[in-house]
Amino acid sequence: MIRLAECARRFRDEEDGSMAIELVLVTPIIVWVVLSTYVYFDIFRVESNANRASLVVAEMLSREETPITKTYMDSALEVLEVLTYEEVAPDLRVTVYEYSSDDTSYRVVWSDVRPVDGLDELKNTDLLKIKDRLPKMNTIDHAILVETFVDYNAPFSVGLGPMPGTNLDSIKFDTFTVIRPRIGRLCFDPNTNVDSDELCGSSGNLLN
Repeated sequence: MIRLAECARRFRDEEDGSMAIELVLVTPIIVWVVLSTYVYFDIFRVESNANRASLVVAEMLSREETPITKTYMDSALEVLEVLTYEEVAPDLRVTVYEYSSDDTSYRVVWSDVRPVDGLDELKNTDLLKIKDRLPKMNTIDHAILVETFVDYNAPFSVGLGPMPGTNLDSIKFDTFTVIRPRIGRLCFDPNTNVDSDELCGSSGNLLN
C-alpha cells in the first residue's frame, strides 16, 4: 500500500515529457503561421511582378516607330511570361484608341490579344464602359492601353481547420496601363503580306 502511494506521488510530481505535449499542441499553429506568411508574401511578389511587367510592355510599345505585327505581339507575350515568372501563361491585350471631340467619345483604332484564343479584342462599346478610367485627351490624340491578366494559384491553402480555403487560393491579377506613343502613332499591320493595310486611326479605319 505504501509502495503504491509512493508511485502515485512520484507520478503526480513527475514533469518529464510535458514539453513534448506542448510541442504537439503548438506545432499545427506554428506551421499554419509559417505557410500563411509565405502565401501572403508570395501574393505580393506575383502582383508586383505583374505590374512591373505591364509597365515594361507598355514602355516597349510606346517607343515603336514602325507598325507592329502579329509576330511582335507574340514576342511581347513572351516578354510578359518571362517577367511574371509564373507557370500559368498570362494573357495580354493591347488596344490603341483615340479621342474625338465631335462626339466626345473614345474610339478604338486597333486591338489585339495574346494568346489569340484568350481574351476578346476591345470595341468602341467596351471603351464606353471604362471611359471613367481613361485619361482626358486632345482631339485625335492617341493612347495605348495595355492590359495583362496573370492567374495565381497559392501553393498552400491557408484555411483554418474545417473551414474552407480562403479566397487567396486562386486569384487573377489584372493590370490597366495607359501610355502615349512617344513617336507619332502606334500602327498595327495585321497582314505583312498585304500592302497599305496598316491600322493607324483618323482615317475611318476604326473598330465599332
